[in-house]
Amino acid sequence: SKQHYGIRKYKVGVCSALIALSILGTRVAANQLPSTETASPQSSQLVETTPETTEAVMTSEVSSEVSPVTSTETQPSSTTAETLASPQAVQATKEEKNLVANGEFISTTAPSGNWKELAATNWETWIPANVKKENGQVRIDEGRLHISSTASYRVAVHQTVDVDPNKRYLFSYDVETKDLKGSGVRVRLRSLTAEGKDLSPQEFAYTPYKNGSQAEHIEQILTVSPETRKLKVELFFENSVGQAWLDNISLVEYVEKTPETPEQSPELVQPETGQISLASNKVYLPVRPDLTYRIADAAVATVEKNMIRPLAAGKTQVDVYDKDTKLSSFELIVTEHQATVFDTLRNNWEDISLANKRYQSNDAQMKAFLGRLDAGVASSLEKWVEPTEQSKTIFNDIDFSKSSHLTTVYRRLEQMAQVVENPDSAYYHDRSLIDLVRKGMNWLYTNVYNENKSIDGNWWDYEIGTPRAVVNTLIYMHPYFSQEEILTYTKPISKFVPDPTTLEGALREDADRVRAGAQGLTTIMKFVDKGEGFYRDGSFIDHTNVAYTGAYGNVLIEGFSQLLPVIQPTEFALKEEQTNILYEWIEKAFMPILVRGELMDMTRGRSISRATGESHVQAMEILRSLVRIAESAQPEQKTKLLSFVKAQLTSDTFYDSYRSLKSYKDIDLVNKLLADNQIPAEVDKDYIAAFNNMDKFVYRSAQEGFTFALSMYSSRTQNYEDMDNENRKGWYTADGMVYLYNDDLSHYSNHYWATVDPYRLPGTTTTKDKREDGSGEVTLASDFVGASQLGNRLATIAMDFNNWNNSLTARKAWIVLGNKIVFLGTDIQHQSAQGAETTIENRKLLTGEKYSYYINGQPVDLSKEVVTDKTQSFYMTNGKDNQSIGYVFLNQLPTHAKLDQRTGKWSDINYNQSKEEVSNSFVSLWHEHAQTSSNYAYVLVPNQSMEKVNQAAASVKLLHQDRDLQVVYDQEQNVWGVVKYTDTAYKLTDDITLTDAGLYTIQKVEGGYRIAFYNPSTRTVKNGIELTKAGSSLTVEMEPTAAYPSTVWKVTMPEGSDKQTGSVEKTEKEEKQLKENQPSSEVKQVVHHAAEKTKPSKPRLPQTGEEASLGLGFLGLLTLGAVVDFK
Repeated sequence: SKQHYGIRKYKVGVCSALIALSILGTRVAANQLPSTETASPQSSQLVETTPETTEAVMTSEVSSEVSPVTSTETQPSSTTAETLASPQAVQATKEEKNLVANGEFISTTAPSGNWKELAATNWETWIPANVKKENGQVRIDEGRLHISSTASYRVAVHQTVDVDPNKRYLFSYDVETKDLKGSGVRVRLRSLTAEGKDLSPQEFAYTPYKNGSQAEHIEQILTVSPETRKLKVELFFENSVGQAWLDNISLVEYVEKTPETPEQSPELVQPETGQISLASNKVYLPVRPDLTYRIADAAVATVEKNMIRPLAAGKTQVDVYDKDTKLSSFELIVTEHQATVFDTLRNNWEDISLANKRYQSNDAQMKAFLGRLDAGVASSLEKWVEPTEQSKTIFNDIDFSKSSHLTTVYRRLEQMAQVVENPDSAYYHDRSLIDLVRKGMNWLYTNVYNENKSIDGNWWDYEIGTPRAVVNTLIYMHPYFSQEEILTYTKPISKFVPDPTTLEGALREDADRVRAGAQGLTTIMKFVDKGEGFYRDGSFIDHTNVAYTGAYGNVLIEGFSQLLPVIQPTEFALKEEQTNILYEWIEKAFMPILVRGELMDMTRGRSISRATGESHVQAMEILRSLVRIAESAQPEQKTKLLSFVKAQLTSDTFYDSYRSLKSYKDIDLVNKLLADNQIPAEVDKDYIAAFNNMDKFVYRSAQEGFTFALSMYSSRTQNYEDMDNENRKGWYTADGMVYLYNDDLSHYSNHYWATVDPYRLPGTTTTKDKREDGSGEVTLASDFVGASQLGNRLATIAMDFNNWNNSLTARKAWIVLGNKIVFLGTDIQHQSAQGAETTIENRKLLTGEKYSYYINGQPVDLSKEVVTDKTQSFYMTNGKDNQSIGYVFLNQLPTHAKLDQRTGKWSDINYNQSKEEVSNSFVSLWHEHAQTSSNYAYVLVPNQSMEKVNQAAASVKLLHQDRDLQVVYDQEQNVWGVVKYTDTAYKLTDDITLTDAGLYTIQKVEGGYRIAFYNPSTRTVKNGIELTKAGSSLTVEMEPTAAYPSTVWKVTMPEGSDKQTGSVEKTEKEEKQLKENQPSSEVKQVVHHAAEKTKPSKPRLPQTGEEASLGLGFLGLLTLGAVVDFK
């Protein structure tokens, strides 16, 4: 069986650059993405979502990274729930007021809804639509809630209570189960706004499942996030059979008792004597914080919270008292610190990655961000274990049994360091917290992370995760560590990450390391024409041959956005001609794959399998980076960047972008952008991005308000990546999968990838054979995959396709015609005994919306599968044109259509993710293929009424469809899309004959024609076209370039011949062939430029050794020099 593990790559390049940037403090590579965000459902509904882990931790995007997680897991929420071992473990006072009404189920009323016999007042019930009510019962039985079932049953009993986010709560209840089989029974606590709506992202806390036969009292301490104003208490009976009783549901305020101060040890450290020298940029921490230190000269230093802070250079006596008894005195000598470039580098990094000095207490977003940090610190302090020589850990939930615990612990200390210097934090200049961080750093260096240790577990934790947290902690709390301590704690970084790095150099005050790290950036600041990196057409390749703009590319651009502000104001600055390439990357690679605050999943590789890193969340990584880069850009570039970001932010009505801002500076910059009326939001415009070097295609129709994206692969690129047990079912994501972005901005969020049928992705033609997780990572046999484009609304795309195991072949094509797209599948053959199908549509439905469906113009009920022998059209709508979708079939097909309520788990597609079930509804439409040759041809018309869909499609004519030639004509626009696999001449009109194999997009214009041509196999023009009318001429309007590979010709016709002379009607033979849906053998092959299906799909190449990733070494050069992969 296939093994899954992280592959370390030693060749310096893209990935390593990304990793080093993440070490700089960037918000982590694509495998550590912020959390999922989901649509806010109507308050009357229970929307199922999933926690990131199965522990009782709220699942939401947070700044705190404090939970013990595996190296591919994401940060927990600021809202946490800690399960207590027993009621005796609660060291708190409990207020008498229970916020849960009728938690003892004493008050009852007549049954209604889902209740049987007696109903509990103040409580409501919910049963999902796909569960039969008769499978179970909900009732009050002798003062207890009793739920029973004889068949699989799912129900929630719930009520909503008001809470104060400034308080912590103790939640408790009694539960008894009898012969309960299945998931069991548990409680979910759901955070809501003051209006009773879900937070965005949603936040939940869970208690453990209980099943079998047992009785138990459950208690949990709950810390809610700053945005929470209400909690919905949901008592869940989860897909089980048997009986359960719940009682004494209680939510009361949890107040810590002040622990009794233990008696002082007789072996106390003696207070200071003699002389102590203190630099003016450091803080002195007295050895006896329990004593009183008095400064003789208040102009030299001051005492604050048991710490001595220098004020000016000079000497003064310090006396040490125990109450009124003087115990000792010493001379404090304050020396003036001479600022160096290393101070500048460290200060610049603090400003770009945290920016405590920019904090504004009257800013709600900044307060919320600080609230999440403080909540994370509070959660960590609850787990703190005072270190001793015999200690095995410093947090009671960490045992260092896996390497990810190392990163987790250092991140907790890093988070504590983030709040120490913020005046509004509850931990501002908190001596006990500062001591705790120092103890933690010392214990960890002594016991688990030092230069004498070897990698035990995932290299990522030793070379990326931990070093970044160490660097950040030492920078944020630089005044509290001596230079000797800093040199000591960075020794393991020098061992595990030996290449020169910028921030480590700044900490160690090593100019050579800083300079080498900065110059190392230039190794990637270029365009490539093969292998890994950025291509001039906007493609970005990493991991040898995988499209990865939206993952590793994200991390790269964010890393630059953080590093350049650090080094550019210093002597280590890069030259302007070196950094200008960033603007080309942004314009060509990133802007086209962002639509209304959403990042296209087809560029995100295995990252799509992470619950807390869905597309809107990941888009903000790019957008916040662009705002940072704009700050130091020239005026023209600055305006362009900020206008683009403003348009993205203001058009995204689904996701709260502030949730993804990771510093006060980010918040400040976004605040200023949104408030600046001098910076207009960029006007939406049509565009086409043909990413031929990574086999992706994007078309934005601003006029109609939709975006069409197409994911393919070829002999140049791999179909999908499965690594580290992530993206286990990404099998068909590049088999011609189609993405349609309309006004439903939540479509590819809200657990899309955890619930969509991986065998039925829109646009794909697949066999029905069952697949093993992670199977079939291959390249295509053919290189005939790509697109020609004519302007910004017309294009022809083709994919000469054979599937992963060569059991299916097809020639697929898409013709973009402005307000519509034509889909063609030609000569489809397969050998599967299970059958094969083309998925025309598989659309996730919005919760709470009412949809209507029409086949051949007639309304249909899809609650049961509907089979139509001759499908002419399909239309779905929720009453909003900008979310409606229509299909018209050019050759009537038998189709199947149905509604599905699909339930899945993120762990189904990523073994590191949550095992909680989540659900979504989908409508699917598909066509089943015979084994012998078959075709399909249909037109997609988005965002229109049913009448306009039919009108738009009526102008499309299918002129020819066989194995070697497919021709579509749009009468409305006088446009042809032609896919030609051979050099056999084809007479398009009386004026023009096409000769070369390739992709043609042709438009008849006044005085002649405009023709765009591209051959994805040869990327050259052989003979071009032949003009058959005397007096006509051909000129090259645009030569092909690396950025725009299509050749564009202009054909000028003689005067008086503007009227079309050629027929676009199908010949009698073509008409007969199309009706029979059989390929024609009429056109004879002369030279076949597209690879025939004699070669099988190529298995993925091993990505190890000298020719492995272009990547990880470079990111290491940025800061920690890690020559490594991103997990």
